[in-house]
Amino acid sequence: MVRVASRTLGFHGERLAVAFLRRRGVRVVDTNVFVDRDEIDIIYRGSRGLVAIEVKTVTAGVEPFEALTDEKMRRLRRAIAGYEKPIVALDAIGVTIGGSGTEIRWLRGIG
Repeated sequence: MVRVASRTLGFHGERLAVAFLRRRGVRVVDTNVFVDRDEIDIIYRGSRGLVAIEVKTVTAGVEPFEALTDEKMRRLRRAIAGYEKPIVALDAIGVTIGGSGTEIRWLRGIG
């Protein structure tokens, strides 16, 4: 398998996550939003308000949600707190590419 740069892999996973959400009728409001040095990958409008999503993309054999370290969660919370409008929840989408195809999992309300 050809190694893909992690930044390229991440961008590809984010595009797949947006398409995944839109197929489910989710209204994506914005993507790749920087608040100072911190980034929110996706923001969508949920039934209770705006929701932020962190996307973790990995190759087969790796668990994407393991990358949600305490430090990453602190940075996400800081970005959410600094965002111009209230964000009511944080979700995560894990994208696994390779092996037998692409797997996308959505965890709601992670913190």
